Amino acid sequence: MGKKNRAKAKAKRFGEGSAKPIVSASTFGVGNAFANPNYDVTLPARRKPGERELLVVDGYNIIHSDTRYERLIFDRSDDPYSRDVYDAARTALIADVAAFAQGRYEPVIVFDGAGNVNTDRPNLPQAGVRIEFSPTGVSADTIIQRLCTDARERGRACSVVTSDGTIQATVMGKGVTRISARMFLGEVRQVDADVAEVEEAPQIKLTLGSRLSPEARAKLDALRGRVR
Repeated sequence: MGKKNRAKAKAKRFGEGSAKPIVSASTFGVGNAFANPNYDVTLPARRKPGERELLVVDGYNIIHSDTRYERLIFDRSDDPYSRDVYDAARTALIADVAAFAQGRYEPVIVFDGAGNVNTDRPNLPQAGVRIEFSPTGVSADTIIQRLCTDARERGRACSVVTSDGTIQATVMGKGVTRISARMFLGEVRQVDADVAEVEEAPQIKLTLGSRLSPEARAKLDALRGRVR
């Protein structure tokens, strides 16, 4: 698939208007919040000029969704004395989210603080990605739902990256666009392929003349002749 077609496919999946205007019980199956015909379904908000869409990523849900990250759990090659088994996997996910966001989204990854070596980790941004660890006694799901709800109440466009059924049923009815782990990882792998393609391409020195059309170059040469 060419880059232009990939861009169109990405815009179709993640761009404005990608979410269905009507959500029914069949979307997630019988027995969830949408089984109630009186459930309030809010359409996704459109991005305001100059405002990036909020992208909320369910950190450990995505890490456990694919071997890309799971194989890095217990990898202590960078710090053999660390007791944090998720450090390498989190670092890889943060880098991928940063590449995926690419100026369109304001990304935030939420990790469940329970079970971490230090439950009071500082929520410091990394690579332009906001990081949030849920505090002791609060689940990551609760933080994700709060972030999405707050964004929608302010009329801000918001997407959540998760394959967690509970989060889907909770936030989707509030006009939040859902990106599954499979869709997210598909885009990440495509970014990897694009980078590899560029790195393998022969290095060509681009001069001004090589970028100009023959007509524009002729006009430039004529102008230079007048100056002389």
